[in-house]
Amino acid sequence: MSTLKNHLSQELEENDTTPIPHKKQKLDTIPLDNNNNPIEKSIETLEIPDENEQNYTISEEIVLDILNTNYVNPDFIRRFCFAFKKNQTFTHETSQAVIYNSPFPAALLPNIFDNEFLSNVKDEIKELDFDHKSNDLYDFYQSLDLKTCEKPHLSKLRDTIYSGVFIRTMSDLVGIDLDYTPDLSAHKYGKGNYLLCHDDDIKDDDFMHGRRIAFIIYLVDEDWSKEDGGALELFNIDSQGHPNEITLSVTPKWNTMAFFALSPTSFHQVSEVISSTKIRYSISGWFHGPLNTRLSRADFLSPTQEDFDLRDIISPVYLNEKNKQRILNRLQKDSYVLITGFLRDDVFEKMIKSIKETGWEELPTGPPFIRKYHLLKNSEVCDFEDFENINIKEYKDSSTSFCKYVYEFFRSKTFANYLNEISNWQVTGIASEFRQFQSSNYTVIHDQAQDRIGVDVTLFCIEGQWDEKWEGGTHYVAEEHELLAIYPQKNMLSIVIRTSGTLKFVKCINSHVAFPRTEMSFIFWDEEEGEEKTEEAEEIEDVKGVEDAEADQIVTYFVGEDHEKDNSVEGYNTKENYEEDPANEGI
Repeated sequence: MSTLKNHLSQELEENDTTPIPHKKQKLDTIPLDNNNNPIEKSIETLEIPDENEQNYTISEEIVLDILNTNYVNPDFIRRFCFAFKKNQTFTHETSQAVIYNSPFPAALLPNIFDNEFLSNVKDEIKELDFDHKSNDLYDFYQSLDLKTCEKPHLSKLRDTIYSGVFIRTMSDLVGIDLDYTPDLSAHKYGKGNYLLCHDDDIKDDDFMHGRRIAFIIYLVDEDWSKEDGGALELFNIDSQGHPNEITLSVTPKWNTMAFFALSPTSFHQVSEVISSTKIRYSISGWFHGPLNTRLSRADFLSPTQEDFDLRDIISPVYLNEKNKQRILNRLQKDSYVLITGFLRDDVFEKMIKSIKETGWEELPTGPPFIRKYHLLKNSEVCDFEDFENINIKEYKDSSTSFCKYVYEFFRSKTFANYLNEISNWQVTGIASEFRQFQSSNYTVIHDQAQDRIGVDVTLFCIEGQWDEKWEGGTHYVAEEHELLAIYPQKNMLSIVIRTSGTLKFVKCINSHVAFPRTEMSFIFWDEEEGEEKTEEAEEIEDVKGVEDAEADQIVTYFVGEDHEKDNSVEGYNTKENYEEDPANEGI
């Protein structure tokens, strides 16, 4: 597939050394690997170079000495992350941490740091030099980048926020990959100071890198009240995506960290400070990360070690070595293949029954300017992370959970090895969703929601014949040209090797649809893989009893056992080949 460059890019101004909220500035370049992803640092010790090429290091023990340990508790992180990603309200009884789900996910972490330590930080902040920032958007006072600060307590706080353990904790809490390049400065709002409505959504399309999380650590007096002003106010949006009205107002509170994920609709402001006797001190900034997963639901996990028998699940015709080689050759030549009748008939029928018994989440996943579809109940990836406590065999034997058994098969090392045989793709990470597209459901191409390049694998779990008049096809495009359109088909597996610049979307399903588009969707990622495979495609071998398709065929089918050849599309009937292969005896 051809490569797409600078799709949906925005013009950005050159780097501005003062990190003020409204500038659409280029961000500092960070070390990138061959896939343009930031090079990760160690969790325990992280080195942060400042402008004078000095190094800061901080150990995990020092971080935990001043950080509230409630927020590194694995159970808290799991529950918090689930609510934040699902855009659900959340309150933690022990820590009083809160997630607001409207107008967009925002969170508060009270007592984030040790009180005595933070009091010393505030004393040092009062000694800093502040520059007056004033224009049409804001009027407040801001320090220099705290990267250059040498005050002991303030430096320790900075190093903590820059540390691997803190950034990893934040990444785990919000379910977003964050790197080690936060911005950090101190702010001072006195009487009459304010910051008007803006979105903070600044990115560098050249390096696919940008702000992901905005955060504020409040250092206000402990008796700060709503009447003192200076509230963080979040805006709802209208039908045009423009900020409409304030629907959430957060009063600053001592030793509390407020944060939210950034998007083109994360509109917020700081209301005018009313108090004439109090100063609204804070430390604020942004955590950055790669944009190719921003607002994407793709969480890449390693293949599970659960052992499956391919013969229990896959139609035996696709375990034939010659047919596996044909699939490989086709993928090397065309970068995609559609395989009908992929699962055994009995497995597929049992899976469909299981899906009906399990059901779908009532509320669609979002945000709606990116996607709208429904997830299978209890199908979130985080539900399956701890495989030591899950008995996959119970899923196999349960009528309700059987669909999860099939789902886990595709996420296993067993299927990863099979995929390697038919695609030469070494799998190191898997992102997965069990989802259903109903009428008016869709995904859209967005420059903040592009998935990593990889192998897209989709198993269509529908029972009837899909009518293209209903729309709902998966469209692959590059440079605004459509490369491929795939429509659902019963028990069909689609495999598409998506290279850099190739984008995809599921077109909105219209009101005429007779039944939903149900599917298991996977992205298989290889961290060692470059942007494209460079090996030349081999000549397709002749297989006895298998009819060749035209080389320029738009859609390639491998039709499974007992399927008649499609009269409208060139296909393959591999039943004869299956019967002749001695390796299939006893299946």
